[in-house]
Amino acid sequence: MAQSADVDVAIIGAGAAGLAAAKTAQAAGLSFVVIEARDRIGGRTVTDSSLGTPFDGGATFIHFAEKNPWTQIATDLGIETEAGSWRGLGYREFRDGVPVPFGGPGAFGASRNKLWELTEDIDETNDVSFAKLVEKAEPDVAAAGHSLTRGAVGEEPERVSVADYTRLYDGSNRVVPTGYGTLVARYGQGIPVRLGVKATALDWSGPGVTVSTSAGDIKARTVVLTVPLGVLKAGGIAFKPGLPGDYKTALDGLGMGALSKMALRFEGNRFGATPSMFYSELRSAQPGVSYEMWPRDKDIIVCWYGADYARDINKLSEDAAAQHFIGRLSRLVGEDAGKAFRGAKRFGWSEDPFALGSYSYAKPGQARARDVLRRPVAEKLWFAGEAMAGKASMTVGGAHQTGEQAVRSIAAKLKGR
Repeated sequence: MAQSADVDVAIIGAGAAGLAAAKTAQAAGLSFVVIEARDRIGGRTVTDSSLGTPFDGGATFIHFAEKNPWTQIATDLGIETEAGSWRGLGYREFRDGVPVPFGGPGAFGASRNKLWELTEDIDETNDVSFAKLVEKAEPDVAAAGHSLTRGAVGEEPERVSVADYTRLYDGSNRVVPTGYGTLVARYGQGIPVRLGVKATALDWSGPGVTVSTSAGDIKARTVVLTVPLGVLKAGGIAFKPGLPGDYKTALDGLGMGALSKMALRFEGNRFGATPSMFYSELRSAQPGVSYEMWPRDKDIIVCWYGADYARDINKLSEDAAAQHFIGRLSRLVGEDAGKAFRGAKRFGWSEDPFALGSYSYAKPGQARARDVLRRPVAEKLWFAGEAMAGKASMTVGGAHQTGEQAVRSIAAKLKGR
């Protein structure tokens, strides 16, 4: 572990932001070190094959694909992508176990369109939560608002800023048949990353920064800190001296959702569902769950679930959580689901100690908190990651962009001396 101040940049975290920062440092001719607390690179992008077929336990979609850097990265690496959509290959919605007729009263599309109409007059100056936005709306529109935050943000509607969410980039999605996590891992091949090394403190009181880690100290001229927002908010890394007040306020203004996934493997029964359909189950007594049925014609169903419901489920053992979801699924497809079940794999991000959540959201009235965190601290500390990506926040593409931008700023600063 480096002990002298001969490293231009210490990069903490080897997710999309950290890997992009390292690639940019290489191209700029800067000396750098990358540390990662996990035993793998990729962060919240991870492709798992423990059930016999790959599925993405974290990020799945290359959002706003037209301007997302990962679209071009995949092309450059010769990795196939294809158009992807939640509902491109079929969608079926259930309310309390009863199918909702497609396009009928209370159906998803019509209610969601009315929800978007309610957001048209919301901006940073008169921001509200999604719960406040729909409190006087008809029941189906209110349900759409609640479903949006729990299913897309992974958080309860009273905690999520409308202004922040609606300013995010829009556009088409693409997916990676071999896995988004596989793509990110391939991109990171060849980057020297010290795995299993956890940063515990940053001392920026001197001319540079001393990074205290589980494997000794690193002395660097600058630091790019890419650990997830959940770790920052939990105090996983101490700052000496403490962060300036506006940075603390900005951290308080953001939160981490709990969107999580559990894959269930089955044999011998497809329950009448065609490959890559999405079933969406809404119930009066429990929040909704979306089921990705037989993705890519493989024998798994991927359950997507979020918000406080996810936090509770993620505290259960993996076996107990699997039985819970099999019970819910059985109400839709029949009791044979339990007989055909063969195994499960969960990615419960709210309980992951290296993330403490799935991805970020802004609280009502705090839509500009992300912008504060993009500013360097004393020209020594740069934050990078999806939480600091402005209109590209909540995405792997946004994380990549912030890692690049941070090191470009550092290179200009150091070379300007």
